Amino acid sequence: MQNMYEHQTDDIVQETGDYTCEEGITKKLYKGDKFPSCPQSEIATNWKHAEGHVHKTGEVVPESGKYIDANGHEMPLVKGDVFLTSPKTGEEIEWRHAGK
Repeated sequence: MQNMYEHQTDDIVQETGDYTCEEGITKKLYKGDKFPSCPQSEIATNWKHAEGHVHKTGEVVPESGKYIDANGHEMPLVKGDVFLTSPKTGEEIEWRHAGK
């Protein structure tokens, strides 16, 4: 099974948004801050984007990593790139983080 956690405690937050730690606690974090320890256990942990976090065709990629579109096509994208149309259909589509 692929590790869906993209960030660790003390990494720098590249994109403001809601993130979920390994304990399942979701917290809003802000660009430029550091990822904290788990709010529940207070120990170092891994974080991922909260469910429902998506990007749309034409938006700028906020952080480098793997992304997957709504059709299941996964591809690496680099910070500063633009989210593409669907490689399968050529239509506008939503993308979500698939890990590093």
